[in-house]
Amino acid sequence: MAFANASNYPKFQVIKRLTFLEDSMDVNILKEWSGRGNIDKEINIPGKVLDFNYYESIYSPMVTASFLMQSTGGDTSDKDDFAGTLKDAAKIRGFEEVLIKVQNESGILDWTKKKRRFKIIGSPFNVDDPQKQLAYFPMVSINGLFASNMVVKRAYGENGKVKVSSAVKKMLNNGRISTDTENYSLRNTWKKENIHDTENNMKITGKNEPLLDTINELCPKSIPEGGGDPGYFFFENADGYNYKSIHMMIKDGYEKHKKEGYRNTHTYTYIGGLQANIDKENDPNDYRVLLPPTVRRDQDAINAIKGGTYSIRVCVINAQTQEYDEKIYTIHNNDRKTITLGEGIEVNRSNPQELDQNSYCQTHTFYIDPDSESNGGIKDNSTEKVDTPDLYLPRALMRYGLLHAQLIEIQVPCNLELTVGELIQLNIENITQDEKILKEYNEHRSGLYLIMHLCHYFDMENSYTSLTLARDEYGRPSEF
Repeated sequence: MAFANASNYPKFQVIKRLTFLEDSMDVNILKEWSGRGNIDKEINIPGKVLDFNYYESIYSPMVTASFLMQSTGGDTSDKDDFAGTLKDAAKIRGFEEVLIKVQNESGILDWTKKKRRFKIIGSPFNVDDPQKQLAYFPMVSINGLFASNMVVKRAYGENGKVKVSSAVKKMLNNGRISTDTENYSLRNTWKKENIHDTENNMKITGKNEPLLDTINELCPKSIPEGGGDPGYFFFENADGYNYKSIHMMIKDGYEKHKKEGYRNTHTYTYIGGLQANIDKENDPNDYRVLLPPTVRRDQDAINAIKGGTYSIRVCVINAQTQEYDEKIYTIHNNDRKTITLGEGIEVNRSNPQELDQNSYCQTHTFYIDPDSESNGGIKDNSTEKVDTPDLYLPRALMRYGLLHAQLIEIQVPCNLELTVGELIQLNIENITQDEKILKEYNEHRSGLYLIMHLCHYFDMENSYTSLTLARDEYGRPSEF
């Protein structure tokens, strides 16, 4: 069966937490209630869901979702045992839990675990007629909802020696909030391999700032351990929270694509996509791009040069000695060993920027106090500055800008194994008057892309995955 066919819902359940004074008067609930703990009303609705959408993004520290359901009034009963719709009989006001498990031939999307569930984030929008009700329910992950109400109250790295990645782990573990019905902690919402280690130290002062915003602000300040450009993303996916560097996401993707099994399930081809016959069981086309790829952004050399993507000047004034230092950073003289998704960056062959000290259009100026706690101070027995903004911020901006040089949107049969932050191989057919069999794929547009945004869409008959892909340069990487 093709991935694009209808998927199954082993579980699609709304949990209504009842209050004793009002909602717990439901006669069916009171029959089973022991008189202790919370009173939960479980309402199963898998056969009434018309559409379900699931969203991930490496820009977002919370997964979002939504579903559309149709009801004829028999979803559940109110406190008088009178049958009604989910919204009205259960009095859906927002913050109700939703447990969802979806499966098809590609895998399982499981959001039924204690810290992997959704919360309805407001009263649903509905359209009624005399016989039925259509209701739209927006949702957000339970971690994202609670974390958005958490603040960072303490400082990390009082002695200036805490690694940024260690501080991120501690902030997540220390994140907790108390409500009228429960105490919620962010412990066990991340995996060790999904928090990439950093090499730089920093003092991080909470100042009662929002937890998610505080971690997001650390992304351009983080330098990956063992090499690679500064620049991280903080996001949530089906594995929980991630704090990953651009460098390591690309490097890990290369290693995974060396394995045939992984490469086969992460390679998509566009050949006559409009004629793809996805309903044939003997040719499901599970890894074919279904619609022509939409190019949202292509490389713009003028804007990239003006924005400092390829070359920048960094000026530093020492607040104590008033000494002035100036450096030129380019993609070519980068000692961080930039890893890209193509075959090599060539900005201007006739004018190598690493030899021309005037070849820049963007200047960053910093007034640095080496003894400032927020800047990390001086290395022991050395005059070398560490963890000052001039060492990471300009180069992180270069890397973010380079990564977004190309953006492409594609739609494929639903693949529940995909997630944001992974690399996929995209093969696009050649447009030629020669025999296509001689060179089937366009080597300029084809190659590895990073998944930036992902949406799984399910309706009563079909299921698709829409992807926004990013790449920093053309062609296949040199090692492939």
